[in-house]
Amino acid sequence: MKITFTQAAIDRLQKFTGDDVKIVLDFDDGVGPFSNEANCTLALSFNLLFVNKDQDLSEFGSVLDSNLGPVYAKPYSTQQMDEDMTIDVNAKYLRYSLAGRGGELDPALGIKQIA
Repeated sequence: MKITFTQAAIDRLQKFTGDDVKIVLDFDDGVGPFSNEANCTLALSFNLLFVNKDQDLSEFGSVLDSNLGPVYAKPYSTQQMDEDMTIDVNAKYLRYSLAGRGGELDPALGIKQIA
């Protein structure tokens, strides 16, 4: 499984990356250290997190390849994804999206920097 960040997304997100940061694609289901509450609708909700490299990511056992480096995810969350996923940003509205060949999985991908 692979995630491709578009150049527009890379340009906006690169400020959060570095040697001391890990990238997490967190399925917001109320499970884990970054998910405060589950989404109560039928829509799927994901957040792209930039966390300290020393953060315990034991709940994020899937490591996805990407053009920004490894992306950690909850193993069961990858069942919702296509083999090739894309993260893009709408420059007009600054809204990020997570999409695959089957369409948009999350049209409002959250972006968070966790210190």
